[in-house]
Amino acid sequence: MRKNVIILTHGWTGSSVFTALIAKAGYWYGKDTFQKIDYNTYENLELIELNKRMLEELGFGGDHEHEFDPQEVIRLEQQSANIDLSPYREFVARCNQNSPWIWKDPRLTWTIRVWAKMLELEDVAFIILTRDDEQAWISSNLRRHIQSRRFTHAYNHGITDSLKQFLGQVNKNFVELEFEDLLLRPEDTIADINRHLGTVLTKEDLTNTYNGQLYRKSNGLKDKLKATAIYLKNYNQRYR
Repeated sequence: MRKNVIILTHGWTGSSVFTALIAKAGYWYGKDTFQKIDYNTYENLELIELNKRMLEELGFGGDHEHEFDPQEVIRLEQQSANIDLSPYREFVARCNQNSPWIWKDPRLTWTIRVWAKMLELEDVAFIILTRDDEQAWISSNLRRHIQSRRFTHAYNHGITDSLKQFLGQVNKNFVELEFEDLLLRPEDTIADINRHLGTVLTKEDLTNTYNGQLYRKSNGLKDKLKATAIYLKNYNQRYR
């Protein structure tokens, strides 16, 4: 029996592409998914709402897209002893009725340690998604999340390091994948996914889920120049 899958990421790592690809192997990503204007994120809508609720109940008042403090993650885990976890346990039970399932929501960076209390971790395979630093910086600024390169590096790598620490603490193996690897080396990256999950995904599965061009980075020179112009125009408002 295949394990369920949880994707952990700092966001803007092509996680929707990875989730759509893995779902081709028969993974359930929810009855309803979150829809952005131009694409389906393949994020279980109920998981998103429960993560928002959990963060509120735990007293998290930060901006999860622009702030990260590893000590805050630990505080949230400790605070979970003071909230009612039964709605979250019921959600896990509903997901298990549809196994194998796949979870993907960047908020899991802050909540995965709480969810771990309710999951049978031996039945879960973990994937950590990352992004090339320059590509991440370009994507962020193109989306008007104005940030310095130093901020992008510190935020993204801080989250990745925290997630690896968590998986080490619970003694779980994981595969670390980078979006650029999927685009530039799709055959090798799909093979890595198949080895980790026991799936038989193919490049054709990827081309059926990803509308962009393979064997090139998603952001080219024109995107870099545009992101730089946006950054300079909004320099005083940058996250640094």
